[in-house]
Amino acid sequence: MLILGIDSTAVSASVAVADIENGVVRTYSECTTKNEMTHSENLLPMIDHALTVYGKTISDVELLAVNAGPGSFTGVRVGVATVKGLAYPNGLPCAAVSTLASLEKNVSGIAGNVCSLMDARRGQFYYALFENGVRVSEDDVAPAEEILPKLSGKTTLVGDGAALFASLVNGRADVRLAPAGCRDQSGLSVALCAEELFRAGKTVSGKDLRPVYLRLPQAERERLEKESNR
Repeated sequence: MLILGIDSTAVSASVAVADIENGVVRTYSECTTKNEMTHSENLLPMIDHALTVYGKTISDVELLAVNAGPGSFTGVRVGVATVKGLAYPNGLPCAAVSTLASLEKNVSGIAGNVCSLMDARRGQFYYALFENGVRVSEDDVAPAEEILPKLSGKTTLVGDGAALFASLVNGRADVRLAPAGCRDQSGLSVALCAEELFRAGKTVSGKDLRPVYLRLPQAERERLEKESNR
C-alpha cells in the first residue's frame, strides 16, 4: 500500500511516501526540514519533492496520513487542512495518527519502555507511555513531576520535549534519551502508524478528519485567565 505520511505538529516538518505492507516498509522516500520557514510554506513543496523522488504522483497514493495531534495548534491545523485538501479530489481515505504514537515508532524495536514527550509549554508536556511497542497510557498533558512516577523500568525518552524532560529528572539512571537523530517527528513513522490503522479499519474520509487537541489554545487560556482574575 502506498501511503503519504505528513507531520507538522512541532518545529520540524516531515513528509514520507512509503510502500508498506503488514508493518513492513518495502520502499520509501522522506523529506524532513527544521528551518525558519512556516509549515504552510514548507509542506506542499515537500510533498511534491517526496513524490517526485519516489517516482509517483498524488494519484498513485492509496492512503493519506497525518499526525493530527497533540502538538502546536497552528501546526496541527496546517497538517490536517493539507491532508483534507489532498483527500477531497480522489476521495482518498485518511488516517488521523497520534503524534505521540508516531514518535514511539521512531525507536520501536530498539527500545523497550518508551515515553513520547512534546513540550506543551507552561511547564507541561504532552506524553504517552509504551512498553515493548504496546501503548499503556492514553495521550495526556501534565507537568514532569506527575509523569515521572508513571515511568516503569528503563525508559527511553523520545520527542521534542525529551531533552527538556531529561534535564528535570535529576539524572535518573533508568531514564535515557533516544539518539538525537530519531527524536523528532518522522513522516515514515506517521505512515507506519497509518498502515496499522488501515488494517484495523480505523480510517476516515477527508471530510471527517479532525485535529486532536488535549487542551485549549493559548489565546483561549489567556482569555479565561484574565476573566478569572477580574
